Amino acid sequence: MCRAFAPESSIIAGHVGSPGMRYFKFLVLGLLALNFTQVSAQPPPVGTVATIDDLKSYPGRAQVITVLSYRAGTTRGGGTFIFEPSGHSKPDNCTVFPAKSAGQWLRRTDGSLDVSMCGAYWDGVHDDAAAISNAITVAKNLRTSVTFPGGVGKVCSTIKSAPGVIIKGQGMGTAGALTDSPTLIDGSCMISGWVFELVNPKGAQQVEAPKYYDMSIRTAANNAPGGCIRWNTVSGGFTDDPTSQGYMMHPHAERIYCEMYSSKEVQQIGFECSKCFDGDISQNNVMFGRTGISLHGSDVMCLGCAGPNRVQGASDNLVRLAAHGTFGNMDRIVGNELLYPSEYGQRYDTYVYDGSRSSTIEANHIEGVIKGAQSAIHVYGGFSHAVANNDIDVVGTNGKAVAHWLIADGPFVNFRAVNNGCGGCILGPALFSSRAKNYNDGGVPQIVTHSGNAANGDVGFP
Repeated sequence: MCRAFAPESSIIAGHVGSPGMRYFKFLVLGLLALNFTQVSAQPPPVGTVATIDDLKSYPGRAQVITVLSYRAGTTRGGGTFIFEPSGHSKPDNCTVFPAKSAGQWLRRTDGSLDVSMCGAYWDGVHDDAAAISNAITVAKNLRTSVTFPGGVGKVCSTIKSAPGVIIKGQGMGTAGALTDSPTLIDGSCMISGWVFELVNPKGAQQVEAPKYYDMSIRTAANNAPGGCIRWNTVSGGFTDDPTSQGYMMHPHAERIYCEMYSSKEVQQIGFECSKCFDGDISQNNVMFGRTGISLHGSDVMCLGCAGPNRVQGASDNLVRLAAHGTFGNMDRIVGNELLYPSEYGQRYDTYVYDGSRSSTIEANHIEGVIKGAQSAIHVYGGFSHAVANNDIDVVGTNGKAVAHWLIADGPFVNFRAVNNGCGGCILGPALFSSRAKNYNDGGVPQIVTHSGNAANGDVGFP
């Protein structure tokens, strides 16, 4: 009968070749391996510090540190950081911070980047413009989005956006309750300029536009040029060569409450898009300023396709479209509320100015009282326009309808005006400045179609 173990004396005596000694060796090696596994499986040492400055000066051995807040006196911008002893990423004051001696601290992020992670105070007192601009730049590099927390972010200079970045707050406010907005970007301390802006340099290729959602924006109370959001500039050029800015592709602004200054000389514009392509500006509330929404040399843009905008109180046009060269095609103004320009005794041309090459103005509610108003809709130039199914209730001098519900400065290739008016309203006749038979010297005919417009609405067409 075989024995499973050697006598104790043989083990003590060092009989290494015996079965018992072999078992002892395997047992010791197994215990050593088990102990090594347990040691190696231990989590890295962890620690906690109060602020980012404490993190950068941390002298201990922890490999994972929880930071309670970005800076002293706040509760925002903290997070979990992992030590990377051989990290070579450029510090960005947001997700990468230098360690005390060597190495780096890397922020653990899940999803979007909150601007407080990049140093925004978000207390309505300190200027957060630089921190927000930096957050947007870092988000672009990380290929993620930017989030604004609830509360007030004060900005005293323009926030520089970045291509393709989605920028989102916690919700918009409304007229009379601006300070109750879930997220408010307060630019009241700005001397001039746009609260948000991205300009594509001349000679650059087209870029994907930044997109903005769910916030309120307040501009400064002055007459300097600027506004809430701008994509590209009117001075950037409108050609297909290196002397011009590239297209701004797919700009979006949705659920933004933009409140501007109100005066006769105000220069502010709510949203301005130049050489933009295939974008949508919808479900916004734009108050005061010179112009609510302005498109320059932009193609296939839509105002209201994802839901109606409410534009009110501008001292000039509520909505303005303008062609530049061959740019300004197939734009749409659909289903919006365009209301009550501000009255300063000015000669007021029109509520909606359409100087694009081709457009559709359809199913909008246009209403207001301003003594100097000349028209509800003014179409200037271009070649193809449709004005249809708009509810028009605009009043000028002495409470009477404006002189012309529609002014059209042609000639056009194709102009269609159908089913415009409102219940119980009498429209002023249309005014066509050109009754030429042809659009151009090449013999292309001018075709004008009109029908079903409210009382007097079908008068004045060629």
